[in-house]
Amino acid sequence: MTRAYIIKNKARMVLALAVLTAMLLLANWNGRDNVKELDKTLTSIMNDRLLPATFVHEISNRLYENKLATASGTDSRVTINSNYAAIEVLAKKYEATQLTREESAKWKAFRTQLRNLQKQETDKNNAEFVFAQALKSLDQLIAIQVGESNRLLQSGQRNVSSSILTANFGAVICVVLGLFIMVLLSAREQMILRHDERHLLN
Repeated sequence: MTRAYIIKNKARMVLALAVLTAMLLLANWNGRDNVKELDKTLTSIMNDRLLPATFVHEISNRLYENKLATASGTDSRVTINSNYAAIEVLAKKYEATQLTREESAKWKAFRTQLRNLQKQETDKNNAEFVFAQALKSLDQLIAIQVGESNRLLQSGQRNVSSSILTANFGAVICVVLGLFIMVLLSAREQMILRHDERHLLN
C-alpha cells in the first residue's frame, strides 16, 4: 500500500467526517432557530392576543355597567366616572400591545365612539346608537384577535413540524456518523492485523 494511496484515503475520510459534522451542526442551528421562533409565537399569542382580548372584554363589561347605572339613576355619576377611568387604563394597556393595521383602524374608530359616548350620555337616543356602535367595534376587535391567534397557532404548528423534522434529520446524521466511525475503527484494526501478519511472516 503506497503512501500516496494512504494519504488519499485519509483525505477522503476527513472530508466525509467534515461533511457529516457540518450537516449535524446545520441541523442543530436550524433546530435552535425553530425553537426561538416558536417561543416568539407563543409569547405573541399571550401578550398580543389573549391579554388584549381580556382588555376588550373588560371594556365591554364596563360600558354595560355604565348603561345600567344610567338607567338606575341613583348615584350613577360616581359609577360611570369610575368605569371610564378603568376603561382608560385598559385602553392604554391595549395600545401598548402589537396591533395589526386593521386592528389599529378599528381601535381608532372605537376611541372616537367612546369619546362621543362620554359626551352624549344626556341624549339617551343618540347615546344608545353610539353605544351600539362602540360594542360593534369591540366585537370586531375580538374577531381580529381570534383570527390573528389562529394565524399564530398555524405558524407555531409549522415550527413544531420543522423542529421534529430537524431533530429526526440530526438523529439520522448521528447514526451515520457513528457507523462511519465504527467502519474507520474496523478498517484500522484490519490494517494493524495485516501489518502484524506480515511482521510474523518475516
